[in-house]
Amino acid sequence: NKKNDSDQQSAYEDIIRLYHTRVRELFAAQVKTLSFLTYLLRGFTDQMRPYEEIMAQNVISLMRNCPRDAVSTRKELLVATRHILATDFRRGFFRHVDALLDERILVGTARHSSTSCSLEQASLRPLGYSTLADLVHHVRKELTPAQLSRVVRIFSRVLHDVSMNMPLSMQVTAVRLLLHLVEQIVTNKDPNPQVGRDLLVRILNAIIQKFVTVEQRVDGLLEAVEKESRESRENRGDTHLMEKQDTRVEVMSFNAFDSSYDD
Repeated sequence: NKKNDSDQQSAYEDIIRLYHTRVRELFAAQVKTLSFLTYLLRGFTDQMRPYEEIMAQNVISLMRNCPRDAVSTRKELLVATRHILATDFRRGFFRHVDALLDERILVGTARHSSTSCSLEQASLRPLGYSTLADLVHHVRKELTPAQLSRVVRIFSRVLHDVSMNMPLSMQVTAVRLLLHLVEQIVTNKDPNPQVGRDLLVRILNAIIQKFVTVEQRVDGLLEAVEKESRESRENRGDTHLMEKQDTRVEVMSFNAFDSSYDD
């Protein structure tokens, strides 16, 4: 009986592993199909226009249901989404802003707590936030105060993210996006003016705190820049010296050849 129970448990585990494998393969195939469709958006715009809404809806569905450990599939999904947002078909995503402002949907959540899984999951964040920034840039005039608050919260945190996985270019994008929101916040239609003032103060505080952080690292940054500049000058000097030596060798070789020819 114990042997039968063990065999059944082993068979069940094999079935579960096979099921998860097939699910990941299915999602990978669906995302690759989406990547193919993005190439049709520019060449067959009129034919693809009726599917604008359903395409955006299906992209959000893929983001919701993508397996948490399928990091490469989600990365490809985010890349395809950015391609769509670069076209007029981005309008289909306007009604899904709330879903994309949920980071659990946008970049997923890690299933395991291991370092490798955490690093893989963290590598998605710059791409996810840049995709969200593209959408917010186009839809910012239609955002509600509540949505603006969530955008300010997300990109203020991005601005102060000092992890190795958050490139400086993404932090620059966060600053630009926050500044672009100022006009929309000032002209928001909320009957309570304090809502807009609070958002502006939060943006101002985020940028001031970033200045404070940068100030603490100015000396180190200047030293790094000076070291890099010095090494660059030394490399150029070595290259110039090698070029002079090569030229001298070529002249000597030519003179030797010329002498032998005269003989």
